[in-house]
Order: sequence, then C-alpha cells, then structure tokens
Amino acid sequence: MKKSLLRLFMIIPLALVLCFTIGCQKQIEEELPTKAQEAVIEYVHPEALASTEWLAIHLSDPSVRVIDARYPPNKTSFEGGHIPGAVFVNIYDDLSDPNAPIPLMILQQDAFEQLMGRLGISNNTTVVVYDIQGGLMCSRMWWALRYYGHDLVKILDGGLLKWMLEGRLLETSTVTPTLTTFQAHVRTELIATTEDIKAAIQDPNVHIIDALPEDYYTGRAHVIKTHRTGHIPTAHNLPAPLFVNFNGELLPLNCVTQRVQRLGIKPNQQIITYCGAGYYGAFDLFVLYLLGYDQVSLYDGSWLEWGANPELPIETEQKH
Repeated sequence: MKKSLLRLFMIIPLALVLCFTIGCQKQIEEELPTKAQEAVIEYVHPEALASTEWLAIHLSDPSVRVIDARYPPNKTSFEGGHIPGAVFVNIYDDLSDPNAPIPLMILQQDAFEQLMGRLGISNNTTVVVYDIQGGLMCSRMWWALRYYGHDLVKILDGGLLKWMLEGRLLETSTVTPTLTTFQAHVRTELIATTEDIKAAIQDPNVHIIDALPEDYYTGRAHVIKTHRTGHIPTAHNLPAPLFVNFNGELLPLNCVTQRVQRLGIKPNQQIITYCGAGYYGAFDLFVLYLLGYDQVSLYDGSWLEWGANPELPIETEQKH
C-alpha cells in the first residue's frame, strides 16, 4: 500500500512537469502521420536510444551505468524513488565549469574525467541517462559524454515517467559506485563558439537551429530576464519540446522526420544548435543524430552568452 501511494505521489508531479507541452499537443496530434502516409523508415543511429524494456533487461549488467539527470536537479526527489542502481547527477552543478565566464558552460576535461570516475563510468561502460522530461534535460549529459569521446551512451526513451507508468520497479536506496578511470578524447567538432556562430550567419551552407519554443524565438518572451529577446540571425526554429509526447516518449519516427525535413536541411550539411543554456539545444542535436545528421555541433554559450552581449546581432522575425 505504501509503495502504491509513493508511486502515485511521484507520478503526479512528474506528469505536471510535462504539462509545459500542453500548448504544443494539438499541433502534434494534427501532424501525426496516418497509417496510409507512413513510410518504412528507421533511425540511422538507433543505438543512441534505449527502451524501457531494454533497460529492464540490463539493470543487473555490470557494464551498464544508469544516470538520473532529472530536472529540477533535486537529490531529495531522487532519494524518494529512482530506477534501481541509478546514480544522481546534478545537471547544473555537476556538469558546469564553475570558473567559466559564462554560466553553465561544460566542465573542463580533467574535471569531467574525475566526475565520470566518481560515477563509476569507464571508457568501456554503457551509460543510460534519463530525466522526467523525455530527455529534454538529460540530453546535456548525453552530449557531454559524446563531446568527451564516449559513444556508449543512450537516452532512455520516455524516461522516469514512462518507467513508472509501466509499473516498473523503483528504489529509494542509493549506491556508491566503485571508482574507475575515464580518459576523455575531446571532439572539437561537437562544440561551437561565438566566433563559429558569427561565421555561420554569413555562410548559407551552415544552418543554425534555435531549439527554444516559438515565443522565445520571436522575442515575445524572455529566455533570461536580464538578457535581450529574439534569436540569432538566420536561425531556424525547431522547438525541442515538440519532439516529446505526454508519456515522455519521442513522437513517432515519421513525425520526428517530418518536423526536421521542413527546415530543408540535408543530413550532410553543417548545423549548429543552441537554446538558452545548452540543454534543449543538446536535445535537438540528439534528435538530429538519431536521424543521421552527423555534422551537428552545440553552441555551448547559447543565449546566456549571445543574448547578454549588445554588440551581437539578433532578430525577431520568423524564418521562412
């Protein structure tokens, strides 16, 4: 009885967290392809996505490490119930460089290596990351691991919400991983700087993608109250939340593909994604990677950097 009540009281706030997609749901349903329209297509990189069924089978696999990167990053909430064996990562404090001039920039290499070692992640570990937003926030961890040369990382499709809705096991105890050694290999092609963005604005062969909801893109709402509103010139708008359904799962593959193809960008073209602080931008990068867009980097400074500098140009018009 107590376990049932615990599950109920956890599902309610988790569901509320996903309600930010309510305004997008009608649009999602209208765009879902009919069976007659569906084509036989597959993800180019399905290995980057883990199903709840796959994870349930591999929970006892010592080569798999599960990372709880929930938002808001709350250790007390984690201790109230999480996927068995998962270790908690604060996606703000743990992943961000405290000495960077811009808030929430990714950890430096040595600090990242130490963090992975404390989490029990070696270069041979398969990492599964999850949150309660369908991957919108934990994708930052997925990107960080790939940026530092680790390909054995997956996002849990549906995250903690889907896991709980399926009635799967939760635990409240915490584990202390055995210390390991992680050696990073930086992939500079996965990160973009302000100078890269400036060059991309002038280059029609490089596409910039703003992963924030439309109101932020058009300047009707502030991403950060102290910063300017709008978007980087020439940027397309591809809101990350529109890829996620109410149960936290990615939308059907055809729908995901259609949303991306509307931009007119080909998989072999160079793309830079960004958002407010490198989280939604990382999710767009993840979705593009699933679809086979392999030349995609993340502007790590995102609007925290660009929006704060009055010398950098902005736009508010919708790109057509």
